[in-house]
Amino acid sequence: MPNIAFRIESLRAERYSFDQPPMLGINMQIMLGKPEKSPEGGYVYGFVVRVECSPPIATIDVKGSIIVVPQNDEERRMIEESAKEQTPPQPILTAVFSYVLPIAALLARELGLPPPCPPPVIQQPAPQQSMPQHT
Repeated sequence: MPNIAFRIESLRAERYSFDQPPMLGINMQIMLGKPEKSPEGGYVYGFVVRVECSPPIATIDVKGSIIVVPQNDEERRMIEESAKEQTPPQPILTAVFSYVLPIAALLARELGLPPPCPPPVIQQPAPQQSMPQHT
């Protein structure tokens, strides 16, 4: 796993209406730019995460950069190949999502909105049913 660091450059959260709609949809989009080589031997990806509501009562934007330093040649090849194919590597998308989600959730709470993603549901183990014993 490469070393990953984040830099937040801009936060914007705005609520347009305080009317409570009967049904509120929340959509979260992650946009990741092409990687640029850094002088330290890593790669820098710009990103924007946008949270929009439907109906449009609010938006949240988080803009920043992710710095990725590969630990070996295999990771470096993966980044370079994904740049050629113009598809970001899944581990980098997951890292951005994991980093930005708590920030977006905090901003949503301050605007009086539900979190952009539902909290994880802890599943209880199903009670074991005893099997009738035959003698």
